[in-house]
Amino acid sequence: MSQKSVSELAVSSPWPAETLGSAVLPLQEDNQTEWLEKSAAIQQDRHEKIRQKTAALFAAATDQRFEDGMESEFSNELVALVEEHGDAAVQAIAHLIISEIVSAEVAAEALRWFGRMDHMPTHNARLWLLERSLFCSSAQVRDGAALGLAAMDDPHAIAYLKQAIQREKHPALREDLKQVLTQLETTEQCR
Repeated sequence: MSQKSVSELAVSSPWPAETLGSAVLPLQEDNQTEWLEKSAAIQQDRHEKIRQKTAALFAAATDQRFEDGMESEFSNELVALVEEHGDAAVQAIAHLIISEIVSAEVAAEALRWFGRMDHMPTHNARLWLLERSLFCSSAQVRDGAALGLAAMDDPHAIAYLKQAIQREKHPALREDLKQVLTQLETTEQCR
């Protein structure tokens, strides 16, 4: 059985060349397990680097001031991180927000920008995080999630918004959630 070099495989591979490693990729069955183990280790290392980069981004943002609708160093780096690393970046961010490891202010800002982003490859992952964040303990985070969902304008969130409205204890936030629900129901009727 023949072996192909990484450069030959990189041309036809859906994965970035660095994911394939620098060695010759064995295609023989007896070497498959070894290759899979190396590939998994490379992938794990990549995810760890993304988690570290994400944690550093959120830690640095703690001292920043955010204004609604205005770009910031944090929002620009957040968008760039997601565009570069896709769902892996969204997963790392989700861990920080859902586990409530980061400040509510930074989490809310990230969620607002998740709704504004125009990045289809991560749409479903970002939508999932926005929907899930409607149930965080911080009202500020829930508000950021609602604003993100309003910007994303995806009717998939309707059922989650209905649940969040029933559970919401803050009257002003409950009204905001109802407005987003009305918007998404209108969007759904237009489709």
